[in-house]
Amino acid sequence: MTTPAAPRVSVIIPSYNAEAFLPDAVKSVLHQSWRELELIIVNDGSTDATMSLAEQLSQDDGRVKIVDKPNGGLSSARNAGIAAASGDAICFLDADDVFLPDKVERQVQFLDQFPGCDLVYSDYYIGDIALTPIWLESVRPAMAKMDEYLLYRNGFAPLCPLLRSRLVAATGEFDETLRAAEDWDYWIRAAQHGRFCYLPGAVGVYRTHPGQMHHDRRRMRSGGRRVAEKNFPRGSRQWRTLMASQAWTERREQSGVRRLMLVPVKLAQAGFIARSPRILRNVVRLAA
Repeated sequence: MTTPAAPRVSVIIPSYNAEAFLPDAVKSVLHQSWRELELIIVNDGSTDATMSLAEQLSQDDGRVKIVDKPNGGLSSARNAGIAAASGDAICFLDADDVFLPDKVERQVQFLDQFPGCDLVYSDYYIGDIALTPIWLESVRPAMAKMDEYLLYRNGFAPLCPLLRSRLVAATGEFDETLRAAEDWDYWIRAAQHGRFCYLPGAVGVYRTHPGQMHHDRRRMRSGGRRVAEKNFPRGSRQWRTLMASQAWTERREQSGVRRLMLVPVKLAQAGFIARSPRILRNVVRLAA
């Protein structure tokens, strides 16, 4: 068994019925070039073999911790992992995704070099079910102020950033009432408390498969609207920007599934909500 060093980075993997993918995620963390880390696997009330698999994976490496809890959803699992974390920095990895081998090292070195940065984020690959990269998803922001950019789109996937623990403490918990877009809500709140920095280059692979939440478009849209309602006063510029961006995203989705009659409806909705040519121009340019 590997004797753990004092963890400098805590990696949190929320896991619910993840037996098919968890070994890949765990391997990608334990084989990082950066060794000073702890891995916290949160079993969120799984009904399959996730818990026994996590225990098996932890036997040969003392850096692995397991948190076993009743099912409470993704936000609840991440919060349980945060509560158990002891690192100076924290990152998240969903159980169906993987890190590239130098993810943690590159981002730790960046934070060391730039002490004024509270969160560093990077690009990632979209992969198939076998984790073969399909394309590179660049998350380079189109504007300098992250709190502004996040009004137009969810800036990056949960596997992309590394956060200083001081920023996690200042931001607070993931919102356990949100069943979608909870990461978007978290980044919006974190951007009010710290500085975000972009480090180019891929740090992980986001696995696509039929069971993902992102395939439930209605749920994702509902989550996005709730993010707007909880963070910004109704009718404010920020609220109008985020809600117009949601309408524009829905317009593109309707076009993609050939529901062409709804496309002009969503376009008109985006313009009506924005009530500003400048906001609408940015929505067209920046929204997902």
